[in-house]
Amino acid sequence: MSEREQERVVASGDAAVVKRESARRTRRSFLVGGVAAAAGYGVARWIANSPYDGRLQSALRKTLNVDAVVNRTVFGERGLAPTYAVSDAKPLRLNGVIGLDNTLPVEGWRLQMAGVANAKSAPFYAPDVTAWEYKYTAATEPGEADHDLKSAKTSELNPGGAVDSEAGASLAARIEAMMKAQSKKRHEGNAEAGASRNALDIGTPGLLLPMAELMKLQHVELVTEFKCIEGWSNVTHWGGVRLRDLIEAYPPEKINGREPRYVYMETPDGDYYCGYDMKAARHPQSLLVTEMGGQPLKQEHGAPLRLHMPIKYGYKQIKRIGLIAYTDQKPDDYWEKLGYDWYAGL
Repeated sequence: MSEREQERVVASGDAAVVKRESARRTRRSFLVGGVAAAAGYGVARWIANSPYDGRLQSALRKTLNVDAVVNRTVFGERGLAPTYAVSDAKPLRLNGVIGLDNTLPVEGWRLQMAGVANAKSAPFYAPDVTAWEYKYTAATEPGEADHDLKSAKTSELNPGGAVDSEAGASLAARIEAMMKAQSKKRHEGNAEAGASRNALDIGTPGLLLPMAELMKLQHVELVTEFKCIEGWSNVTHWGGVRLRDLIEAYPPEKINGREPRYVYMETPDGDYYCGYDMKAARHPQSLLVTEMGGQPLKQEHGAPLRLHMPIKYGYKQIKRIGLIAYTDQKPDDYWEKLGYDWYAGL
């Protein structure tokens, strides 16, 4: 019965007809509501009982993957993040310290690069890049209070870094040797997400680039917004070299006649790691950062080299890069293992 018909019925005084129609509609609404509630409960149970992919149910992981496909299709990696005046920039909030337990001076750092074309004929070639021992000096001291930094702990057993005693050094060396023998890999991540399957095998050839070599590339400055998945953001003044310029200077070995699809990065200790589409790596605003606010990068922000990628959330902007490797297999990503989205597009 239409609304107009109901008005005519009411006007005619036939209350019995109105009551019957109202009851019919109430029963139908209750039935529809019950079916919807049952369907919702069934979907919730299906999601809850689906097998886990990392720490996320596979049903939810598939939803994230669909979202990534839609994002790539609509926006791709071609959009530019907004830029701001230098006067709008503020010091970046301290957040996230995985892989930053000890101070790493630039003199004791090298950028490992793997999968580089014609690596043997390039300067700084090394038959085993994993043999480089990063020369740490001391524990990183936070510059200000931060909820992540407060929970950071410096390991007393730090293979390749500073230790508290001769006995500690001996034990650390034995642990390192055991890990190498068991895994055939130089580094095994000890943070919450565990080791990356993309950690380099011992004996991997490549390049060991000092900072002076990176500084030969064009210096670029950006004032863009860092966005955290936690819901805060920060306009920051960044300085460094474009990741795409590094890729052009040291291009990847082709696979089946084409460029590999991904770039993988990890910290020197292997604790933190991220993977990126090659398109995102070549984005004109993807920056290998050596400066913030016109000053050298601080240890707590990832010195001597970190990534800023304003088209991605902050958890993809890895600090203290020790390795950049080209690969055709989708790389591991630290936070994806803990339930986040691998794509992380804004």
